[in-house]
Amino acid sequence: MAGLTFLGWKALAFLFPGDETRIRKKLSRLESLVSYTPNTPPLVHLASAGGILEMFTQNAELSIQTDSSTWNIHGRNEIKTSVLSSRQQERAGMRVHITDPVFEFGKGDSISTLATVTAKWESNPDIMVRILEFNWVKGERNQWLISSIKTRKDLEWGNKL
Repeated sequence: MAGLTFLGWKALAFLFPGDETRIRKKLSRLESLVSYTPNTPPLVHLASAGGILEMFTQNAELSIQTDSSTWNIHGRNEIKTSVLSSRQQERAGMRVHITDPVFEFGKGDSISTLATVTAKWESNPDIMVRILEFNWVKGERNQWLISSIKTRKDLEWGNKL
């Protein structure tokens, strides 16, 4: 009887995953959509950009800092333009990993996730590592959508507060 109860509980969790599980899957999908190889055809870039856009709210805001630049992007149209233009400029490919998510459940239908994001461009031997804060809200059909992403410089190693 205990084994049957355990299997029932596992089936229920599989069929109706919790919010944390759903967001982990979204982060994994984002990771795969942002990454690309040198020989990626233009139509695949366009399809990936469309998939990325579906993960964001209409008025999403991104504020991401690298060692050499800062990206302040507002809304889905700017996100799409930025994704496509960066892929056009950096044809050699990029590999992104999103790891170690930490969840903070807000009031109502919002969740904040801190995650380590590692990016490696094929044309550059350096690896970029940043801690990003993803803010999620429930959209239509109870789907979690990203409302903002920002770099958390205050959580980086070696920074003095």
